This record gives sequence, structure tokens and C-alpha cells, in this order.
Amino acid sequence: MSPFLIQKPTLRDKKTAFKQWVLGASFRFSLLGLMVFLGVLYVVQTSAISTKGYEIRDLKKQVQDLEKENQNMQFSIANYSSLKSIQERLKGTGMVAVSDVQYVRLAGQAVAMK
Repeated sequence: MSPFLIQKPTLRDKKTAFKQWVLGASFRFSLLGLMVFLGVLYVVQTSAISTKGYEIRDLKKQVQDLEKENQNMQFSIANYSSLKSIQERLKGTGMVAVSDVQYVRLAGQAVAMK
């Protein structure tokens, strides 16, 4: 057979083939399946994001609580280490204040020798 006798599809033939393919059941079924898949994917992503939002909110609340507790502890430490607080706690130990302080003088200047 001669290559000139083989008919190539015309533009009209191509258009009608495309219309039949678009209007065909397999294309519509594939398109419907794709839409269902994308819908399910959208719902899954939306619920995952909202769940993460709740977790972030809970973690922020926990951070605020820990910062408040840290401030309270710093205040307690400052209050506990104040001179007035130390003097009040020393009264309960039974210690007395020193009245006559005596210093010891060493004979030489060197404390340790080689």
C-alpha cells in the first residue's frame, strides 16, 4: 500500500474524537474519582490544621503558666535572701552576735612555702 493512500485524521475527526473522549463514561468516572479524592484530602488537611491550632493554644497557655510560676519563684528567692529574712531565721537557731572580734596575725608575710 502506498503512503499516499493512508488517510490522516483531519481536524474535524480529532475534535469529534476529543468530544467522545470527554463525554465518555471513563473520563467522567475518573473526574468524579479525582474530585472525591481531593475533597477527602481537603477535609483531612483542614482537621489536621485545626488540631494543631488547639495544641499550639494549649502549649502557649502552658508557657504562660510556667512564666508566672518562674516570676513567683524569683520573688520568693529574692524575699528569702533578703537581709531582714536572714536575720529573722537566725534568731530561731540560737546563735548569738559576736561582741569582741579578735584577729590573728601571722609572723611572716608568706602563707605557704615551696
